[in-house]
Amino acid sequence: MFGGHELSERTLQYLDAVARFGSIRSAATAIGVNASTISRQIAALEDQLALSLLMKRGRVTALTEMGEVVCNYGRERARLTRRFQNSLQEYRTLERGHVTIGSGEGIVSVLIKAVLHRFVASHPGITIEIRTAPLPQLVQMVRDDEVDVCIYAGTARDPILNARPFQTEPLCAILPATHPLATRDTVTMEDIASSPLIFFQSHFAAQTYVDAILEDRQLNCFPAYRCDLFGTALSLVAHNLGVAFMTKGAAQDYVDLNRVCAVPLDHPIAKSFERYAAVRAGRRLMPAAFDLWRDILSTNSGLFQTPA
Repeated sequence: MFGGHELSERTLQYLDAVARFGSIRSAATAIGVNASTISRQIAALEDQLALSLLMKRGRVTALTEMGEVVCNYGRERARLTRRFQNSLQEYRTLERGHVTIGSGEGIVSVLIKAVLHRFVASHPGITIEIRTAPLPQLVQMVRDDEVDVCIYAGTARDPILNARPFQTEPLCAILPATHPLATRDTVTMEDIASSPLIFFQSHFAAQTYVDAILEDRQLNCFPAYRCDLFGTALSLVAHNLGVAFMTKGAAQDYVDLNRVCAVPLDHPIAKSFERYAAVRAGRRLMPAAFDLWRDILSTNSGLFQTPA
């Protein structure tokens, strides 16, 4: 802003043309504009700034010292405008961008395999930030716009969330590979109640399901271990120290290595373990985040199939 008025981009271009071609007439011929138009526009700019921008140097029209300052300003502004427009185009076409995903720990490994692997291959210029946290913290991060997309298990009925269920997977008993029940199609809670049990902290969705099943079956079970990481629970199971509870997808890496077995629990509550993808209601996502959100929702049950 100069003197309360924005400098005209077109007039700055005229001034730059005069500086490059050495006269108003030559500049007019080069850029296809009437010479009187260029002269009038530059004169108006000089009045606006109360400074001379052009001077005669023999037969050549040259810039004054202030003319050089204004011309350099115009060139820099044009460069910034081009850079800004290029950046806009790169973000719109997903050549650049940044997406922050909030995820429960139990889903992050399969999310990487089935969704992010494909997404990053298609959009190598996008930076992905992954933050894992318990469900209450994930919801808060969505509310505060600290994450673009949140993935979690269980139900979180919060009006701030635009949450979509995209996959239902049964809750399983995670057994050591050598456990006598490891080859069963299903197991009941009564079948494994006498084994050392591995529970999670009470805010874990998997644990709320286990607690509901125990209450429904009127079983009093006390854990041998209580963990705050899925990886810790899986390591305990793999070393034949107990039985944990999570989905097969959450245990997939250990299952693939034949270190543990995932056997579905035979109970109606265990069959309805749902996963959700959520964004803050009313938030307009950047193109990269919106594309990833759409990819997650369109993946459906295939998200938890191990890629070939």
